[in-house]
Order: sequence, then structure tokens, then C-alpha cells
Amino acid sequence: MPPETPHVDLLRQVATGLTARVQDILAPSDLTLDQWRVLRTLDGEGPLSMSDLSGRTRIPAPTATRVVDRLVERSLLYRNVDAADRRRVLVHAAERGRRLCRSLAPRIADAERDGLAALSAREAATLRRLLERLATG
Repeated sequence: MPPETPHVDLLRQVATGLTARVQDILAPSDLTLDQWRVLRTLDGEGPLSMSDLSGRTRIPAPTATRVVDRLVERSLLYRNVDAADRRRVLVHAAERGRRLCRSLAPRIADAERDGLAALSAREAATLRRLLERLATG
């Protein structure tokens, strides 16, 4: 690798490799990466409004709506009116979606670990902290 390779190119290479590993796991379940991110977020954080879901996943609102629509069609998610504010609709992970998420999560974690195998555990932890700082910065 040339010493002056831009950071954006290096980040893209790593992201592309990790994404490919995860997509290989998701493909048999007919899930896209964005669908996985939405499902995982709702399984972990509970019901969310569409705007909160879009914000947490950083998926643009129109795309998030299409993703949720597709997952609702597959009975992996469902929507209902927020009891506290009847103008808001909340998106929930259905039991079927939770089961799928929990069956895929360990395999995806393994794929991510394999993708970072060139790093020691300490280096991987440092990378995570740095990426989290950049992502929230």
C-alpha cells in the first residue's frame, strides 16, 4: 500500500471487506445490510419512532421507511401508535425478527472478528474506540 494512501481510501477498503463478510451471512436470510442494522437496533433498543430509528442507524429517512416497509411485509417488524402520543407511530421488532436477529448476531460478530484478525485484541479495541470517537465527533 502506498504510504500516502488517503484515510478515506483505507477506511473504504476495510469497510468493504467487513461489509462483504456480513452480507455473505445475511444473504441466505434475504436481508440487506440496512435491514440488518434496523432489525438489530430495534431488537437491542426496543420500539422507536421512524425519526429516532433513522437517527440511530444513520440511514436517511426515505431509505429507512422503505427498509421498515419491507421488514413489516416479512413480519419481522410491526408498527403501532404510541400510547403516550397518538400522533407518533412506533416501530417494534416482532418475535420472528428477534429470533432471526439473535440467530445471526453471533455469526456476524465472528465474521467481524475474522475481518479484524490482523489486529491484536488490544489493537481491535483501540480501533473501535477511535472509530466511535470519529462517528460521534
